[in-house]
Amino acid sequence: MKIVHVVDSMQVGGAETLIAMLCRLQREQGHDPAVYCLYDIGAIGNRLLAEDFEVTVHHARTFSGFARTLYRTFRQSKPDVVHCHNTTATIISALPARFAGVKSIVATRHGLVGPPYLLRRELKFAAASRFCDWVVAVCEEAKRNLLAAPFAARNRIVRVYNGASTPCKSGRAPVPKSGFTLLHVGRLSPVKDQESLLRAFALAKCDVPDLKLWIVGDGPLTSRLHDLTRELGVETAMQFFGEQADVAPFYSAADLFVMSSVSEGLPMSLLEAMAAGLPSIVTNVGGMAEVASLSGAAFVVPVSNYKALANAICEAAENPCALARSRVAARQCYEQNFTLERMANEYIELYRLSLDCH
Repeated sequence: MKIVHVVDSMQVGGAETLIAMLCRLQREQGHDPAVYCLYDIGAIGNRLLAEDFEVTVHHARTFSGFARTLYRTFRQSKPDVVHCHNTTATIISALPARFAGVKSIVATRHGLVGPPYLLRRELKFAAASRFCDWVVAVCEEAKRNLLAAPFAARNRIVRVYNGASTPCKSGRAPVPKSGFTLLHVGRLSPVKDQESLLRAFALAKCDVPDLKLWIVGDGPLTSRLHDLTRELGVETAMQFFGEQADVAPFYSAADLFVMSSVSEGLPMSLLEAMAAGLPSIVTNVGGMAEVASLSGAAFVVPVSNYKALANAICEAAENPCALARSRVAARQCYEQNFTLERMANEYIELYRLSLDCH
C-alpha cells in the first residue's frame, strides 16, 4: 500500500515521533509510506528525509489553497491511504483526499479535547470526519471524548492504542547516578505542568534526602523552570538535559518515571517508560490512568496537586519491593497492549477494511 501521513509539521513531539516510527515499520512490512507536512518539515522530518522517506511541505495561505494543492498532489501520487494526524490535518486534507479518489482515509486525534469545546473548530473537524472512513482515538478516554463532541461521526470512531518501541538497552547512565532518581520526559510547556513536578520534588526531598530528578526536554518554559529550581533550592539535586535524540539511557538508569500533565492523550514517553520496565507516577488525565489500571505499575494522583504527587514519590521511594514488582508488571503490560507492531497492525487492518469496501 502507498500510505500518506498528513501532519501539521514534523517538529519534535510525541505524535510526530509516533508517525516516524509508524513510517519505518510500515516500510519494513513492505508498504510505501510518505509524510506530507502542512507547514514545515521539522527535525523529525529531516531525519526521515535522511532515511530516504518522501517528506514534503504543502504550504498554502488559505484553506482553499491547501485544498487545491493537496487535491492535485493526491491525484498525481495516487495513494491507497491518506492518514490525517490531529485536527488541522484532518480539516485541511480529508475533503481533497476524498475528491481525489483516495479509497481509505483515516484521522487520528492524538490528544484529548475536553469541554468547553471550541465549537467552530470542532464543527469543522466533525464535517471533515464525514469524509473519513475511520476516526481513531488513542485511548478509551479519548474515544469517550470524541463521542461526546458536537456532531461527531460516532459510527466511525474507534480506539487504537498508541504503541512505542522498546528503548535500546544501555548499561551507561547519562550521568553518574546516586540516590533514588526520578525521570520526566516531555516538552517544557504549560500543559505538562512541570512546575507542580518541581514543587512536589522539593517537598518529597525533605523526606527522601537522596532524591534526584532528571528532566529531558525543551520548550517555552525552560527559563521559568530553571528559575523555579533555584527558588526552591533544589538546583544541586536535579538536572535539565534538554532535548535528547536518544532517551534510552535515561529510562535504563532511572528508578521512577513521573508525568505531571494537566491534559494528555496517551503520551509516548509513558509507553517508552513501560517498555523499559520503569514504574510511573501519573496524573489522572487522558489515557494515563487507563494505563495505570491496565498495568498495576503506576500511581495516579490528582492534577496540579503537588502535595499528593510528593506523597506518591515518597511512598514509591520507601517501598523497593513493591517497585520491583511494578517493574515486571510495567513490562508485561507494554508487551500485551502497547507495542509498536500491535499499533501498526491495527492501523493496517483499518486501512484494509476501508479499501475492501470500495
